[in-house]
Amino acid sequence: MKQGTSEAIERGRAFFNDRCFFQAHEAWEEAWLREEGELRLLLQGLIQIAAALHKTARGDHPSGCVRLLEWGLAKIERRVDASAELDLRRFRSRVSAFVKLAGRWQRGEFAAPRPSAFPRLGRKRPSRRKKARARRGGSRRPSPS
Repeated sequence: MKQGTSEAIERGRAFFNDRCFFQAHEAWEEAWLREEGELRLLLQGLIQIAAALHKTARGDHPSGCVRLLEWGLAKIERRVDASAELDLRRFRSRVSAFVKLAGRWQRGEFAAPRPSAFPRLGRKRPSRRKKARARRGGSRRPSPS
């Protein structure tokens, strides 16, 4: 991860959760321009999802929103640990559920999804094992020989 990327990801996450999707897109694009590989693809997926939600919030073209959501979701689906700080498993689930709502909007069954239905992007929580290790001072117990 290049210098400044972690900060840009967190800034984008904060904007995204405040439903400032255009600003989230811009923050993530800043990191996307300098990254490569798996992390670059993850950032591209996040950017596409933010763009889709920006369009959804404005009530723009449901088919374009659905297409961007699907493209973005496909890019983050395969990114297992490109970002240790984002809870991608839960986020993918939330975006998948939102794609279904957006599809119903696209088919004319409902109006654009309400802001309360928009997915949020959380941070990964340390595992119980990591928490316990941190309480013990970070050292592992020696295995019995």
